[in-house]
Amino acid sequence: MPVRKTLLILMLIIPIITACSAGNGYKAGHQGDQAEARALPSEKAFYKESDAGTEVFRMTSDQGNDSIFYQEPNYFSPDSSKFLFKSQRGDGKERLYLMDISSGEITLLMKSDSYGHIPTWSSDGKEIFIGNYGKITVIDTATFQERHIELPEKSWITFLHTNPSGNKILFVEEGTEDHKGLSIINTDGTGFRRLFTADHDSVFFIDHPAFIDDSQILFLTRGRNRNFSNEYNQPYIKNITNLEGNQRRLPVECSHYDVNPKGNKILCGSEGYIVDLKGNLLKNFSEIRGHGAWAPDGDTFLMTPDPVPVPSGPFFGKIALMKLSSDEKYSLVSHESTYDSLLAKHIQPNAQFSRDGRYVIYESDMGHATDSNLYLVEVPE
Repeated sequence: MPVRKTLLILMLIIPIITACSAGNGYKAGHQGDQAEARALPSEKAFYKESDAGTEVFRMTSDQGNDSIFYQEPNYFSPDSSKFLFKSQRGDGKERLYLMDISSGEITLLMKSDSYGHIPTWSSDGKEIFIGNYGKITVIDTATFQERHIELPEKSWITFLHTNPSGNKILFVEEGTEDHKGLSIINTDGTGFRRLFTADHDSVFFIDHPAFIDDSQILFLTRGRNRNFSNEYNQPYIKNITNLEGNQRRLPVECSHYDVNPKGNKILCGSEGYIVDLKGNLLKNFSEIRGHGAWAPDGDTFLMTPDPVPVPSGPFFGKIALMKLSSDEKYSLVSHESTYDSLLAKHIQPNAQFSRDGRYVIYESDMGHATDSNLYLVEVPE
């Protein structure tokens, strides 16, 4: 059962300096980009009862933006006890933080604001992989010590994902104005391989790479100025088991997706349907288009209808729970976010399930569009 009382634990700030030497920062002017963990007071408090009658907790209450990177990969630790997020608290610079779900205790994970967009967890929860300039920084979640995976080319490393077996990292190599390519490396630092190269003729950017299973990945390409019209909304499915790496486009548009935990279906939230890996339609829910994420059971999924395609209706402004196997759908909670998905603003709930399926976490600016906080809602049994 979730904690029902606010836990306010004031702790001494204990700097933990790692034994590893640091390299250049992700942004110009940053030196000594090493981990410095600091325990901060809990901000967890009971907030309200959800639409479904369960409890909602406000997990953060700082004035700076507290945000979830994206809906995938999952930012809960594999045992669902901790959550990785970003925040502009303090001096307004965005840094990485780790939250204990039970106590609400927050830990500053890195003192530097130099890191790549979208970090990821190791499969055993003992490490966090963070993009950096020309390397991947790996932080031990018990000691906060660092190690580094050096890469052949000096690029900004973003969009990190680990494969289901936990021995490979998929990531995007970024240039200063566009992307260089999509690459993979073993978690021990061996086996680097470029899987896809942006030709800068028709492809300038690579979006949302994800593992389908250990042998296949899914990713989108974008044109000049991030053009994502027409064919650019049809993601590639690529086999990564051999050097040839055969790839094909999904024959349907699927511009915001989440891969089913069983690796055999794709939730296409923006289009409002679920397809198999050949593009065959399995379920249609076009009245609730937006952003979505699978629950660990592979049958339940959530949707947060985007106000652009879905400006009204019973699920507008809600996080809706649905099932692949039935027509069941209901509102879990009103997310109360302004939800502006335009690229310039990009305010959205980014809701996702905990890995045990017991909770949904989401961000909300409470309709003010000035600062956002994180909220945790219990999923009904």
